[in-house]
Amino acid sequence: MNAQLQLFFTNIDKIVLYFGADAKYFYIDLALKLTVRNIVFNYEDYEKVRQQIKNNTKWYNFARVNTQIINTYFVHYAKEPEKVGDALNLHKSLTKQFTRHDDSYIAAAYLKSEEHIERINLLMKDLMNKQSVKYAPLKLSTNAMLAGRAEDTKVLANSVEQYYQALVSIGFERTKDTTNTAVILTIGTGGFHHETFARLKELATYIKKTEITLTTHRYNTIALLSLAKFEVHQFPALHDMHEEICRFLKLDRMHFNSLLVATQIYTSTEAIGDLSSYDVGFSTIIFSAAEHSNTGRYDSDITAGGAD
Repeated sequence: MNAQLQLFFTNIDKIVLYFGADAKYFYIDLALKLTVRNIVFNYEDYEKVRQQIKNNTKWYNFARVNTQIINTYFVHYAKEPEKVGDALNLHKSLTKQFTRHDDSYIAAAYLKSEEHIERINLLMKDLMNKQSVKYAPLKLSTNAMLAGRAEDTKVLANSVEQYYQALVSIGFERTKDTTNTAVILTIGTGGFHHETFARLKELATYIKKTEITLTTHRYNTIALLSLAKFEVHQFPALHDMHEEICRFLKLDRMHFNSLLVATQIYTSTEAIGDLSSYDVGFSTIIFSAAEHSNTGRYDSDITAGGAD
């Protein structure tokens, strides 16, 4: 079995064992994000991160009890819990300019400095008049991921727009899903990258032939595969992994984007493509896809693997 897939299954079991019934709302999302960073869930590390959040917030702060925020900080700082305080200090600066809410805390986990906050402001201004985000404004955390790249914010904004228009030209719908796909591609490449888009077009054509229609929930999957320099002949291996995940989770694949989960795990290793050439961690690209999918929250019973 693929080592990354085994790590994902191990994380699923450990998370379900630790959180019990409460895990049903997030266990796939948390296991996935740990797996793409090669982290094994450890409850002691989790409690250290939770304690750091408590140490750096007031007793009445909702971040202390918000599972999504705690999980986000655990994924980022599992091995360096002492850095949680730095992120929360940057959050204070962030909320001088933006509203405090769940997503502002998640955005702060991606911040590198005070200058990063200014780049978010510039990026949002540069995106303001773009058709790609006119009816689908980006979340603060997504802007933080995108502004983490080194390129000028105008270059990033133009890249999102160019990818969006190019995607529409090959049959993608004018929806938020297409905007999200354009953002994922930009997080991966910075400016518009013709080779990446050509690969995406080839993969989209292949999926159209095999599935009759290219549905919107496949968009993020295709974006990740194109960034990872995935080739058509690798689809059987991806589908085998997909089948293993569905068997292990024992969930109806109609209720969550199981192929995207398989793709995120498959592309999280440098076994394919040339992931190390990107200027941001590939895990961040994967997180941007995860934040815009339904991989992490649904109300089915927990029946994963050995954690029945």
